[in-house]
Amino acid sequence: MKITRQELKTEADLFVLKDVWSRLEQGEEMTSFQTYEWHRLLLKEWTGWKLHAIYSRCFVYVAWDGDAAVMLLPIIEYKFSTRTKWFGSKKGIYLLGHGSYSDYLNAVFVTFREDAFSSILDALRKDFPGKRLCLTSVREDSSLAAYLLAKGAACEEFTVAVSLKMKESPEAYQASLSKKTRANLRKAVNRINRDGIDYEIEVLGRIEDQALLDEMVKIHVKRILVKNTKHDGILHMLSAEIRKAYRKYRDLHNNIIAMSMAENENSRIVLIKMNGQLAGYEYCLREAQCYRLVQTCFDEKYKFYSPMFKGIFDFIMQCHEDRSLREIDFTRGDEEYKRSLGGEETRLYQFTL
Repeated sequence: MKITRQELKTEADLFVLKDVWSRLEQGEEMTSFQTYEWHRLLLKEWTGWKLHAIYSRCFVYVAWDGDAAVMLLPIIEYKFSTRTKWFGSKKGIYLLGHGSYSDYLNAVFVTFREDAFSSILDALRKDFPGKRLCLTSVREDSSLAAYLLAKGAACEEFTVAVSLKMKESPEAYQASLSKKTRANLRKAVNRINRDGIDYEIEVLGRIEDQALLDEMVKIHVKRILVKNTKHDGILHMLSAEIRKAYRKYRDLHNNIIAMSMAENENSRIVLIKMNGQLAGYEYCLREAQCYRLVQTCFDEKYKFYSPMFKGIFDFIMQCHEDRSLREIDFTRGDEEYKRSLGGEETRLYQFTL
């Protein structure tokens, strides 16, 4: 098994691997977060933060069986720790996408081959002696997780993702929801109707409307400020203010979601409008049989009407008309609305080698 390494400094460095990558990303276990296009945006995000070049480097390791590439492993090396109480990473090797909006991390392959992955590990040990390899957001149902567990690797901690398996019809889906969920949906509808709100849902593809894009970014920034406001002690308030400043800067100046909305052909953007105004949105990535919901956000002034709880429900109902779809994936995070709308949890493991 031959292993090669490609350092990534510019998009041209990644483009060298486009044909190989585009073939391997067709594997059944691959998601939108393993595609060439998503990694192009990850690299764009990384180069957009000028300090990254000082303390980190990006590489792609390729395993070859003869003349055929059988596995890619995109990584980022942190040459020293940038970890603070609020953000950053410890010194070591991570899969590229760690700390960004990549909900699932993995190698890139059509079929997982133990010899290919172990050969890449040997190359990493040789190239980065003594450094730890940290594999985060690895799905419990992935071949990578199975391989690592079989080799005795310990799962240090886990988070969760939530997804919904499609029912046979919109009616069957609605009937599968709990009485409490159906009652909450009726309450949202009643509030909208009682106050004479003109409610509208619209689904777009990749967008070129910069004004609309800016409006969605502003809504997300405002939501960040609300969610990270703490009032329980001076230290919590200080840490919240630091997180807010960091997240706000990142959203306004180096926003991979905004980049993807404008550049990724697999983008699907669900707009929820009330009285002609944008009340909220959800950003999805469309795959052959799945929608991955990457970001959901709403304007706080419409909170009383539960715009995204109703909006996501309505979108799911529409999706049940598309018989090619098998799953609506709410992705990483265990927010209550995901379970209320029928989602089931999948664990995401973290391994350190």
